[in-house]
Amino acid sequence: MSNANESEFHELEPLEELHELEPLPDSTPAAGNAAAKAAAAPAAPAAAGGGEQTPLMIQKAGLALTFAALLPWLVPEGFELVRMGAKVVILLGGWFLYCGIEHASGNKTPLEALGKAHKLALPSVAYLLMLVGVFLTLLAKPVDEKAGLPWQGMIEASALAVGVIAWCQVHGYVRTGKFNPMIALVIPMFGLAALINVIVALGLDVPGLAKALAILGSLGVAGAGAFGGYTMFLGIKAAKAHGEAMKRAAVEARAQERRRKRGEA
Repeated sequence: MSNANESEFHELEPLEELHELEPLPDSTPAAGNAAAKAAAAPAAPAAAGGGEQTPLMIQKAGLALTFAALLPWLVPEGFELVRMGAKVVILLGGWFLYCGIEHASGNKTPLEALGKAHKLALPSVAYLLMLVGVFLTLLAKPVDEKAGLPWQGMIEASALAVGVIAWCQVHGYVRTGKFNPMIALVIPMFGLAALINVIVALGLDVPGLAKALAILGSLGVAGAGAFGGYTMFLGIKAAKAHGEAMKRAAVEARAQERRRKRGEA
């Protein structure tokens, strides 16, 4: 019985040896991913440069403009009651705008009820208050008829509004990632006007305190304008560098794709 089993065992054919599996060639998606990484790599230094810092620098320029514009820098008559009241209304509008940004970001604010009424309620009221504040300056009568004109008070109040809006817009960028730099383009214009006003204020025949406040405020607005202009220059420079890096990355990606196709052929 055992001899029969042994003979059957010897009749079985041996199994063939398994050969090692050959490695699979690189797939097309992998090559595509490599090209995509190569396209994204040059853009990283540009994004980490001045472009990312530009909004925060604009916020600082807006804050400096806000504080400087609180002074009677363009109408050298001291702290006139109506114009100061107009500036308080503009600051109130800025608070509404800030609350609107916080509400849109999902944070609770004292104006929660108005924010829930409509998504544009808070920013609409904010801009309306600022506009009212600017036109309230027309009700002010200068202490000295030679000290200023009605439109000068409007420009002075508008500088405050621009500073507040610029700060709030960058705050919205921090909260939501959305940023509109158009209002920041106005800051250097106020800086240029303030620089000219420093020379004008030196020659005015007004009380010493009013002249000092006008010169101090003008220097502050001019500094904010210069910083804002420098910030915009850095932003444009960073955007240009980023665009060139993206263009080089796209050219390199196309070259890699052509080399890959030639290798497959």
